[in-house]
Amino acid sequence: MAPRIAGALMTGLDVLEALSAAPSSVGVSELARMINADKGNVHRHLAALESRGYVLRDDNTKTYALAAGVVQLAGALLRNMDLVTQARPLMRELVNVTGESVHLAHKTMTGGVYIARERLARRVTVETEIGSPVVIHATSTGKALYCRDTPEEVERVAAANGLEAFTDNTLASMDHLLHDLKVTAERGFALDNEELSAGVRCIASPVVDINGSIRASIGLSGPASRLDDERVGKCAVLVCDAARTLSAQLGGEWDFPPANLDFLDPGSGFAVS
Repeated sequence: MAPRIAGALMTGLDVLEALSAAPSSVGVSELARMINADKGNVHRHLAALESRGYVLRDDNTKTYALAAGVVQLAGALLRNMDLVTQARPLMRELVNVTGESVHLAHKTMTGGVYIARERLARRVTVETEIGSPVVIHATSTGKALYCRDTPEEVERVAAANGLEAFTDNTLASMDHLLHDLKVTAERGFALDNEELSAGVRCIASPVVDINGSIRASIGLSGPASRLDDERVGKCAVLVCDAARTLSAQLGGEWDFPPANLDFLDPGSGFAVS
């Protein structure tokens, strides 16, 4: 980030922090004195923050105070914290039963972001970095997040991020991606069949909030050598159960069909190792 841009950002943050600490609304001159900044510069920042809904100006007193935009940001943070808190026991249970790495992704306007993970110590697992973006066309978590979105919305997000072919199995065309999302919505879970990384398979299921919208996805990843077709099916049932439980805890209804496991041998058992 260029120094000038970084300085502008810091001034904007100083303005917000000063307003949050003030017992009442503050005028431009007083605010400039509080943060030791140029009055004209502070005024420009206040105008920008007001236009985005983070600051409210009282036309009668010519003073400023924090606005609802700040509350919305805080609310989003608290909701995410609540989501992780609710999901953590379910994620740990999935890890203990399957032995694979489990991750939680949150849906955003531009795709998704990983917000939590659990894994066993001293076992080779697939790493997922907290805060890293979700690749919607090449991960099960991404496909679970967008399986019920309109083709137009999927195309918007895909256009912003691209449809890079990471492996020979990547769904690098919009037609293939939309078909896969349709299948995902019909069965309640998404698959990543070595589409992002060769030798890695993943399963994820959507998490539905109180408004009936897909808010997150919970999934697991592991080496393809451990996650063969039979074991993927067994894990899919567990992942869907976790997504159903988490949805209910958030006040939502996980209204997807039961996982279709017709391709499995009905007599086979589930083995972690």
